[in-house]
Amino acid sequence: MIEQLLPPDCRIEDRNGTPVLVSQRFDDIYFSADDGLAETQLVFLEGNNLKERMAGRSHFTIAETGFGTGLNFIATLELMQNLGDKAPGLHYIATEIAPLEGEMMRTALSAYPELAGLSEALLDALPPRWPGRHRRLLMGGRVTLDLLYGDSTQRLRESMFKADAWYLDGFSPARNPAMWQDDLYALMAERSSPGATLGSFTAAGDVRRGLEQAGFSITRHDGFGRKRHRITGQIGTAEPEASLAEQSGQPQDVVIIGAGIAGASVAHALKRHGVTPLILGAGEVAADGASGNLAAVQSPRLTALDTFPGRLSLTAWGYARYLADECGAVIDHGSLILTQQDREQARQRKILGLGWPETVLTAIEADEAQRISGLETGLSGSYYPLGGTVDPRRLVAALIDGCETRFGLTIRAIERLSPDTGEGRQRWRLTHDDGVIDADNVVIANGSGLARLSQEWLPPSLFQVTAGMVSHLPEGTCSLLAGLSFGGYMARARDGRICLGASFDHHDPDQPLPEAGRQAHERNLNLLPERARAIMPDPGNLDDSRVSLRLAVPDRQPLAGLLDEGVSVLAGLGARGMVTAPLLGEHVASRILNLPSPLDQGMASVVNPKRFS
Repeated sequence: MIEQLLPPDCRIEDRNGTPVLVSQRFDDIYFSADDGLAETQLVFLEGNNLKERMAGRSHFTIAETGFGTGLNFIATLELMQNLGDKAPGLHYIATEIAPLEGEMMRTALSAYPELAGLSEALLDALPPRWPGRHRRLLMGGRVTLDLLYGDSTQRLRESMFKADAWYLDGFSPARNPAMWQDDLYALMAERSSPGATLGSFTAAGDVRRGLEQAGFSITRHDGFGRKRHRITGQIGTAEPEASLAEQSGQPQDVVIIGAGIAGASVAHALKRHGVTPLILGAGEVAADGASGNLAAVQSPRLTALDTFPGRLSLTAWGYARYLADECGAVIDHGSLILTQQDREQARQRKILGLGWPETVLTAIEADEAQRISGLETGLSGSYYPLGGTVDPRRLVAALIDGCETRFGLTIRAIERLSPDTGEGRQRWRLTHDDGVIDADNVVIANGSGLARLSQEWLPPSLFQVTAGMVSHLPEGTCSLLAGLSFGGYMARARDGRICLGASFDHHDPDQPLPEAGRQAHERNLNLLPERARAIMPDPGNLDDSRVSLRLAVPDRQPLAGLLDEGVSVLAGLGARGMVTAPLLGEHVASRILNLPSPLDQGMASVVNPKRFS
C-alpha cells in the first residue's frame, strides 16, 4: 500500500464574527481566534527576522512543518510584495499530512479579506490530495512552492534542500505528539544552511530541549494572545552575503544544446531564477524532433509496487499537467489506459490495489471507457481524470519564450578549457561547423545526438535510438474526447486530426530518417483494439505522418543531473518526454543553481546519469 493521507476532519466555528477552523482530530485550532495573521507575523516572520534577512538576497528558502490553511505562506508572500525589488526568489517547502480541500481553506482565509488576491492565487495553484511531492509556481515564477504531502519527518528525510528559516508549526505538542519528535529536530538541523533560524508558537520544555540537542540555540519570548510564550532559534553562524553568492554557484552563462522539450524545460526553470540561457538547435525551428508531434498523451507510468520509478512518474506527471495548463498547451482533459492483454490487466489490478485516491486513477468498465473517450473499444481499463492531451509544439514555445535561440547549429564536440586563474571557474568550449561558443555551464539535451557529445562521461553502448512514426488520421475519423493508451496511443490534435502511434524501430542516428509508408501505417493501426480498428481508414489511403528519433537507455529511465563541473544532461526520455521533462528540467536547473530539487533522494537516484558507471 502507498502512504495514506489523513482526512482533514475539521469544522468552521464562528467566534465573535470570525470564521475559525478547528481540527476535530486534534481538538485544536489552525490559527489564533484572536488574530491569526498577527500571530503569524509575530511568531514566524518577525521570529525569523525575515524583513531584514530577505531584503537584497538573490534567493531565500523557508521550510514549514504543517501547511494547514496556507496562512503562513500567504503572509510571507505579502512580505515579498512589500519588499518590492528587494525581494529575493523564494523557495517555500511545506509538509502536510492532512491537506485541506480548497473550499475549506477559502472559508478559513476569508477572515483576512486584505489577503484575498494572494489567497486566490494559492487556491488556484493548489495540487490534488495525493501523497508525495507537488511543485507549484507563483508570482510569475519568482516563488516556488513545494508541498510535501505526508508525514513531516519522512518527507524531510527524503528531501534535498537547505533552509534559511523554519516555521515550526503544527498542532500543539500535547495534542499532536507524533510530529514533535527528536527525529524531526535532527532533520531540521541537517536541512539547515549556516545561520538558519526558526520560529514556533510553542515553548514547551520538551520542544526546547529537543531543538537544543539537535544544535539550535533557543530563546524564549512573550507569546501572542492567550499563549504565554513562543520561541526563536538559530543554528550555526550566518554566512556573509558575498559567501552566499559564491555558494549559490550562479553561472555567468548557460548554453543548452537541444531545442526540444528537454532543453526547453531546463531553460524555463533557469529563466525564472534569473538565468537566461542560450538555446542551440540543430534544426531550423524549435521542437523539430519528437517534441514536434501534433499531440501527446500525458499519463503516468505507475508501478505495481510502491517504487521510486513509480513515484517519479506520478510526481512528474502532476507537474507536467500543471505546467501544460499554465502554458495554454492543453488540448483535451482526461486519459485512459486500456487493458488488451491479460498481463496488463493483472498489472493494472495491482496498481489499483495500492490504494491510490480517485483523483489519481479509477477502474472503469468498457461502457464507461467508451463514454469518456468517445471511442468504442470493448475494453476496460484505468481512467486518469487529471490526465489529458497536450500540444507539444505550443508547450515548447511557451517554455523557451524570452530565451535567446540559435538554430541550424550542430555541436560537434565539447572541450574542457583550463580554469580561469582569476575566477577558478571551469569553462567549456562548444565546437560547431562555423566556430566555437564558450560557456560556464553546458546542458546536453539533444536527444539522439547525446552519444556524440557525452563520450567523456557515458559509454556510447548505453544508448538505444529508435525511429517512431505517428500516423495522422483525417479529422472526423472518430469522435475522440480523451487521450488513449493501449500499447500504442491515440490523441486528438488541435486541428482535429487524430495522432496514432507509434512504431519503435531501431535506427542509426547518423542515417536519414526512414520513409513512412503503408506498412508503417498498418502497424500503427494494428496496435488498436479490434473494434476501434474496424472503423479506421484503410492504411493504403493514409499519406499523412511524422517520423522522429527517440533516445532511451537500458533501464528505460531518463538521464537527468550533473555529469561534471559545469556539464549537465537531460536526455533518454524515450516516448515519455511530455510527462517527465518539465519536472526533470527543474531538477537539472536546481543542480546547476544549487537550489532545492523537486525530487526526493530516491527519485534522484533513479535518474542519476552516473548510475551506469
